Amino acid sequence: MTVAISSAASDTMRLVRHGGDAVGDQAAALFALANGLVGVEGVADECAAAPCAYLPGAYVSRPIDYHESFPGYATATDTRIKCPSPVALRLRIDGAPVDFAAAERLEAESLLDLASGQLRRRTRWRLADGRTIEIAAVRIVPLDGDACVATRLSVSPVDFAATIEIDLIFGTDADGGSADAADDPRISGRLRPVWTVQPSEPGDTPSVVRFAQGAVELAYRQRVASIDAPVVRIDGGHMVRGALVAGGTLSVDRVVAMTCTRGHPVDIAALPEPQPFDAIAAAQQRAVDQLWAHADFAIAGDDALTQALRFDLFQLHQSASRDPEHSIAAKGLSGEGYEGHYFWDAESFMLPVLALQMPDRARTLLQYRIGKLAAARAHARGIGHARGALYPWRTIGGAECSSHYPTGSAQYHINGDIAHGVALYVAATGDSDFRHAAAEMLFETARIWPEIGAFDPRRGGAFCIYGVTGPDEYSALVDNDYYTNAIAARHLAYAADTADWLAHTDPEAFAALAQAIGLDGEEVPMWRRAAEAMWLPVDAEAGVSPQDDAFLGRPKLADLAPLDERGPLLMRYHPMILFRHQIAKQGNVLQAMAMDLVSLPLALQRRNFDYYSRVTAHDSTLSSVAFAIVAARLGEDAEALDFHREAAFVDLENRHGNTSHGLHMAALAGSWLVLAHGWGGLRLGGDSPAFAPRIPAGWTRYHFRLMWRGSVIEVAIDAEGATYRRLSGAPVEIVDHGRPVRLADAAVRMARPAVQGVIFDLDGVLTDTAEDHYHAWQALADQYGYAFDRAANDRLKGVDRAGSLRLILDGAGASVDDARFEAMLAEKNALYRARLTAYSPANLFDGVRALFAALRGAGIKIGLASASRNAGDVVRLLGIADQFDFIADASAIAANKPAPDIFLACADGMGLPPERCIGIEDAQAGISAIHAAGMVAIGIGSEEALPDADVHVPAIGALSVDQILSAEREAASAGNLSKKTG
Repeated sequence: MTVAISSAASDTMRLVRHGGDAVGDQAAALFALANGLVGVEGVADECAAAPCAYLPGAYVSRPIDYHESFPGYATATDTRIKCPSPVALRLRIDGAPVDFAAAERLEAESLLDLASGQLRRRTRWRLADGRTIEIAAVRIVPLDGDACVATRLSVSPVDFAATIEIDLIFGTDADGGSADAADDPRISGRLRPVWTVQPSEPGDTPSVVRFAQGAVELAYRQRVASIDAPVVRIDGGHMVRGALVAGGTLSVDRVVAMTCTRGHPVDIAALPEPQPFDAIAAAQQRAVDQLWAHADFAIAGDDALTQALRFDLFQLHQSASRDPEHSIAAKGLSGEGYEGHYFWDAESFMLPVLALQMPDRARTLLQYRIGKLAAARAHARGIGHARGALYPWRTIGGAECSSHYPTGSAQYHINGDIAHGVALYVAATGDSDFRHAAAEMLFETARIWPEIGAFDPRRGGAFCIYGVTGPDEYSALVDNDYYTNAIAARHLAYAADTADWLAHTDPEAFAALAQAIGLDGEEVPMWRRAAEAMWLPVDAEAGVSPQDDAFLGRPKLADLAPLDERGPLLMRYHPMILFRHQIAKQGNVLQAMAMDLVSLPLALQRRNFDYYSRVTAHDSTLSSVAFAIVAARLGEDAEALDFHREAAFVDLENRHGNTSHGLHMAALAGSWLVLAHGWGGLRLGGDSPAFAPRIPAGWTRYHFRLMWRGSVIEVAIDAEGATYRRLSGAPVEIVDHGRPVRLADAAVRMARPAVQGVIFDLDGVLTDTAEDHYHAWQALADQYGYAFDRAANDRLKGVDRAGSLRLILDGAGASVDDARFEAMLAEKNALYRARLTAYSPANLFDGVRALFAALRGAGIKIGLASASRNAGDVVRLLGIADQFDFIADASAIAANKPAPDIFLACADGMGLPPERCIGIEDAQAGISAIHAAGMVAIGIGSEEALPDADVHVPAIGALSVDQILSAEREAASAGNLSKKTG
């Protein structure tokens, strides 16, 4: 039997490699198969004498020795070890063993079929005596099966007749690994696997073989069948012998079931009897069909990227844990990099994909964390925390395994990452039972933030966090790391919400839990206050979000060459050199933006992107994911595509030079996150998934699928808009550019909105300063003896300060010279500003912050066009000064409302044409100014008070993004920008 392999470049459901690219260490990772319970490298069976399998529980713990040790240092490290090869074979021809090391490889082909979940490989060899033999195999690790590896093997003597013997054994030959990787911190902790065969235990059958190394004990049970020859048991395996003519084939089915224990022998009852190969293949096809039913996607116009993303997604799902005792390692089950440790990227990069495609797998990752809560408590006590739980930076068994605490244990954000994963999973599934189960973990981890932070009176009572390391490991032990503060705020708010939810839904359970962990009545309100007061500033001089308190002041690292020209900086510099410079391994601020931990004006997002693009080394494979998501949302298509390809092809093209250590699982997951969250504009902060999709030049169409509350949704995007379909499950609510959409039976088409900016007036729209203006004018009029009352004050609405004074003077029949006029303006301003001192965020109208966040989520810029020269101070006192993309300077405007100048200036400041903007006003003069600028006008007030407004709402809190975009549509349907003619 010869396995036919198609190499059609257009087949995006297959990965094919030929010749030298089909073999070797990189191919071993690319063609790895796994199912969360076991993984096996993509090695050729005839060359698989060394260990090449991975079982999550197969790790050893080794002590860490320090010359100088301090309290709380990690005392041991867990290291995953390769397990005996379940695909090794020995070949004999007419009784003589074949030495493939001495043979010449003539052809080699490897094909990973993503549609069937099978690896198909074929190799043709010229043996030392000149004869030619071909070996082909189909390999399966069943996605929904047990820990087993199934192989359908065929051996064919091409140009000779002979008796062929195949010994199906388990490879334990020593493999020292690559010497050139010994000093690489990403790989150097690996161990040389030395397995010993153990005596049989009672109940073992001859098909069972046991192995041990350290505390790890394994048992393999093998099933072998052949339709061409008899199968004979031999020591440590099976043998098949057949007499073949030239071109004949000896076919063998081999299935190896595997299990692992630590510290005691395997109970043979835990090792299932292997199923026949055909049954495994049929089950695998069903499992793969279900995967793609939930996760199918395609990009019309970029087959190469489509193929890469499909490979990436398949590999992620292969390594997704199915055992709550384990998470997903940084390299999955495809290699030994990072010692097989679990990091923050499991919750921040991999879990979001799983929660939206295979939510049971996401739940497993979180069950692992809940199961390690006791170890997290112990870790917190070891570091010196009086209470709470701190999860380790890198681990397998639950204890901290990082011996370099500045870039390890100091990464407290791991607590927030786990809480973020819980919140996302619960939102995507509606699994309230799990939220209940996770409550204790959420509360205990939330308690750590007040242990390392405080309300700082020098910063207006902001909550600040000290002495931590963010994801950027080139800046260690800093104060107010931006990402850490952002994830902590999200964590604290969700923990407080969960406490309130649990107290409401199950008060007895909440009371019992509070008593068990000593949760007093002051803690939960304090969590909420800390979340709301979290220090997330904008630097006044640089105009960007500072990565930490010191980052922007450090000198830049000179001559930063591209990564492919220099390699990772951590391989060249002492950590302290990196710590002292303004150089980021990956962008903490961009990571917070990509994960929607913060809601920033689009203009600030762009400034952050531009700034951190210049100081980020991208030495982490995770960096390109965050940059791609942010760039795609900002419309920086070329950069977004470059970063997207960096993540998608990181292993297919070995872009970081270490694919041989295993696949970069978080980057592979991230390539799908870029598609959905970047180009698709997916945000998951509310009760429904929200989309604001875009499409770059070069793509004609793309689509992707996700699950939400048990329903499968397909999103298809083209140049004009998006089509949403519910493929299965119950009807579901989604949001497109802020517009609610119900998906039931029919597909829903949503055009891309033309509106790109919304410009707000201040007084009467965002806050009510009218009363303060009235009292200031009244005091001035009383001082000079002018008649003035509330009726006269109503005529000042929407009029600037100078115009208002002229109206007052005209009403009083008074006249003053220019000097007195200016002095009176200054007096009124002083009276008004004196009243402003009492202003605070409490004076902001209800609904403003939510509306601003929804506008940003829809990709719409926000501007302020107030005639008040105090507008900047007012919005600062209201706490929203950093929420605008542009604030027009009233003092620089030549003509005031009803002239359009200030609205035109605001549109120009946001970089938008006026016809792409909508204005919101509460005064007739403002409505006229908006129309004069060529914009649609929304009036805050009645139609009687504002007859020319296109849309009316009683208050800003009643306004939604959907209404704003409806105003655009209604005006357009009337054949003009505005349906009003005033």
